[in-house]
Amino acid sequence: MTDTSMGDEVSRSRFNPEPHACDRKVRNIPLREPTISQSLRLLIQTWAMLNPNATIEERQYRAALVATEIAGR
Repeated sequence: MTDTSMGDEVSRSRFNPEPHACDRKVRNIPLREPTISQSLRLLIQTWAMLNPNATIEERQYRAALVATEIAGR
């Protein structure tokens, strides 16, 4: 018979029931938090730079979307 064991197997640690940081529930981040509103503004400014031929209507529409998100509606 042929031996099928590889011989270089690494033993695994026992199961730890405590959750890791990535397993824990994420806190609720309100949209009024400064970092989120700043990120939304930066995103719309970046979009405007990447789309220089966008119409005024498109720009106003996206600005309204950002304002709605910042207002938390």
